Amino acid sequence: MASPDHIAARQRRRALAAIIGTAFGVGISIGAVVPLLSLILEQRGHDAAAIGVNAAMFPVGAVGFSFLVPRIIARLGLFAAIVLSVTLTAAGMLLFPLTDDFYAWCAIRLVIGCVGVIHWIASETWINLLARDASRSRVMAIYATVMAAGFVGGPLMLSLTGIEGWTPFVCVALACLGALVPVLLIRSAPPALGEKLHFSLPAIIRAVPLVMGAALVAGFVDASLFALIPVHQVRAGIDAETAVLSLSVFMAGNLALQYPIGWIADHTSRTRAAIVTAGIIAAGAVAYPLLLPGLSMPFWVMMFVWGGVSWGMYTLGLALLGERFPSAQLAAANAAFVMLYEMGSISGPVLSGAALDQWPTYGLPVTVGIAAAVFMIVALGRRNRA
Repeated sequence: MASPDHIAARQRRRALAAIIGTAFGVGISIGAVVPLLSLILEQRGHDAAAIGVNAAMFPVGAVGFSFLVPRIIARLGLFAAIVLSVTLTAAGMLLFPLTDDFYAWCAIRLVIGCVGVIHWIASETWINLLARDASRSRVMAIYATVMAAGFVGGPLMLSLTGIEGWTPFVCVALACLGALVPVLLIRSAPPALGEKLHFSLPAIIRAVPLVMGAALVAGFVDASLFALIPVHQVRAGIDAETAVLSLSVFMAGNLALQYPIGWIADHTSRTRAAIVTAGIIAAGAVAYPLLLPGLSMPFWVMMFVWGGVSWGMYTLGLALLGERFPSAQLAAANAAFVMLYEMGSISGPVLSGAALDQWPTYGLPVTVGIAAAVFMIVALGRRNRA
């Protein structure tokens, strides 16, 4: 007969698999709806600035609503908060084909950002509560890998549905609702968050500035590179197909390197791993413009590693979050982390895009490299003082 500890461990693993599984469906819906809306708006004749404003509505909603999420989780519980968020997000996806009005689409996307961030924060909080500290980085790495796989699967789904009519929006909504299936099947009660929840986001940010800095830099770097690598390469005279292939190799690194990064962090130091990751991002920024003209094998290896470490900053930040906060503060800490990540995601493409316009060859890598280098220098300074 299995021991109680063995049964508890098995139940914890099943619950982790279920919560991590929700990330795949949500990732597919996000990965599909981002290019879907951009392509439709382009088809309707909207300029790039208008498309960018519409795309910014989700992170703006997420940043603006994050501070309320811990209270929602405290009132509803993790499970009900996830069900509510995913259901409302799926319903919101079906509002787009009801109107052609640009401003209505901005409003819908803003609301989806507000309700979608509830699932984001609640699921990561649940995962961190279930993870054991000895394997926390690897657990968060698996979660990040599953989410990244969803992002990759979204455009693939869109290639099958096309962008016309209701079909793509219905499929996006179904993919979103599919995220609920694992948690509904497992029927596992979430761990207790504690008797008293704490919501002071500014205090949490001040308590762990390097963890929050990792979130900011991760959002800044990942969003900048994902959005602007194809633009930079096309402007450099590289054909569009090669530029897209380059982005695909970058995304492959997102997928493949999270677990190795998590394994190293679990067996060494998560803080040290985050510093080294920032150093590799900065080194990649130096190597990128030097290797790009030849498109040789070192360039493709660099793109693969660059993609892995840029997403790895987020993975390591989540692990540090779970390591440093008790259950009563974890939801609020995760809300602050997501808020900083999304602020980086908003500011990164704007600043990097402006630098790219002013300095076509080096603007993008220099901006990304400076962001990573500043984090590395500050983190090393604080670590040495400690």
